Amino acid sequence: MKNILYEKFKNIPLSKKILIILFFTILVSSLLLYAGYLMIISSNNGQLYQTSSRMLSSASEDISQDLDALEKMGDSILQDETIQNALYQCRNTTDAAALQNAHSSIYTAVNSYYQRYKANHVNYVQIVNEDFTAMASASNSRVIPSEIQRMLISRAEEQDGHLSWVTDFSGSYGIFLVRELKRTENLSLDNLGVLIISVDMNGLHEDISYANSAFPISYALYSEDKNLYLSDNLEGLNQKELSGISPASYDIRDINGQKYLIVKGQIITTGWDYYCLASYNSMYRNIRVIQRLFFVVIIISILVSVWLMKLMMRPLNDDFDKLTQKIQMFGNGDLSVPKTPDSYADRHDEIGLIHQQFDSMAESIRTLIKENYESRLQAKEAQLKALEMQINPHFLYNTLQTINWRAKMLHDSQISTMTESLGKFLRITLSKNNEDSSLGQELELVQYYINIQELRFDEDLSYETDIPEDCMRAYLPKFTLQPLVENAIRYGLEEGEDGCHIRVTASVSDGKLTIRVANTGSSFEDHFLEKLMSKEILPHGFGIGVLNVNSRLELAYGSDYSIEFTNVDDQAIVNITIPFRTGKPEPPSGISNRTGELKC
Repeated sequence: MKNILYEKFKNIPLSKKILIILFFTILVSSLLLYAGYLMIISSNNGQLYQTSSRMLSSASEDISQDLDALEKMGDSILQDETIQNALYQCRNTTDAAALQNAHSSIYTAVNSYYQRYKANHVNYVQIVNEDFTAMASASNSRVIPSEIQRMLISRAEEQDGHLSWVTDFSGSYGIFLVRELKRTENLSLDNLGVLIISVDMNGLHEDISYANSAFPISYALYSEDKNLYLSDNLEGLNQKELSGISPASYDIRDINGQKYLIVKGQIITTGWDYYCLASYNSMYRNIRVIQRLFFVVIIISILVSVWLMKLMMRPLNDDFDKLTQKIQMFGNGDLSVPKTPDSYADRHDEIGLIHQQFDSMAESIRTLIKENYESRLQAKEAQLKALEMQINPHFLYNTLQTINWRAKMLHDSQISTMTESLGKFLRITLSKNNEDSSLGQELELVQYYINIQELRFDEDLSYETDIPEDCMRAYLPKFTLQPLVENAIRYGLEEGEDGCHIRVTASVSDGKLTIRVANTGSSFEDHFLEKLMSKEILPHGFGIGVLNVNSRLELAYGSDYSIEFTNVDDQAIVNITIPFRTGKPEPPSGISNRTGELKC
């Protein structure tokens, strides 16, 4: 069924195709409109969540910093020598004057700590022992009943000197930080009294609310199902009503007839759960106008699109009909450029460009075969030129270093020989006029190279050749032998311990010239060339030279050559076999070579 409908669609006129496409476009746009509506709602909730999370995080950090500060105050009071000594004196003296001085010292110290930490929402600071109470507080602080004070003292004594948060009276008197003060001198740990710090939760919330006044946020603070603090509009809210909200997400719930977006956090210092509640109704009402405007814009856009599509259909049909006629003419086998109306010559829209590109395509096809053939020949020539221009900078560097060293250390004819050989070597390698080469010229190039290296390595390097005279005229691509000799010296002397002897020979059999380069002091890996070409061995250093030699031979002879790397009788041997010719061969593209073969 699907294939039948598709075949029918392909064969209907272009105008009807456009109408069908337009219909489905409107349908998809409507679906996307609905999806966009849902995305707006989700985005709105996400923005509320992000805003509430930032504010919750800020509020949690503020509360944590204040609670940390209060715990630090508790540690400081415990370690205060003035308070320690005064409490100890109160306990161990009966002298009235001494007791009065001790009480005064304790009161002064407590008041000092209160003044220092009251910005962290301390309601009051109190030190209580069996005979004396010292307290510093704000003028509007509520005094707790004596029975609650006794319960706080009892809770502090249960903790045996550790700081403890007491939340049992949070509904009426807030939360407290208590600690039993023990004698620290000589680690006697005698009980000297009890420290009680009352936290001003209303002041703490007012500061947080003021910092976040740009956005209406309510807060709820719980500790083990105990209500520590609730904003006024959340009165009576139980933590069970907020169950199921994880710290990494948000939820929307009805509380006291109002919808809230709720984010949960935790104060790390005490482990208390902290809830941030943002009014969802008020915020959602603000974006309803934007949602309605969004719907209006989408509907108008669809109507305008339909009108423009109908308006553009008429000229499109004419343009495509003309293009179809031209394609049919070209498809009959005539590769000449079809005639095109003058009206398309000056057009720069897509239809005009299609007509113009189709006209130029016919001309391009006519010349494609010729241009492709010439490009391939030029690419081969350029590749050969690039290979010929590659000179080992490492060799030039070592040579110049050697000349410099000899010039400073010696004063003999060796410097002249080295300089002359280097000059001739560079003249041959960099010459643009000498594009062709022969075995004799390659051996001459190698000899100049050897002259330089013999001065460098002295008696450790020896070199000889055995080449028939008639073979000297045989064609050989430039820089075929020198990289192989350089390899023999490098691995036979530079990286070896013994001397290196290099021998180059040549012979002809059945119209094939075989050149053999053998050296002592080094060896080749098995399947050396294959490993270089497959990148099993990374082609750095000499590996690049071997690949270049192989590329030169392939460009010159196609598949009618061979190069082998073997090891025989402690010698590393390279055998190159090529057709014996005395002139540069034609490119290996199937065209016969006019140069005759010689025998020696």
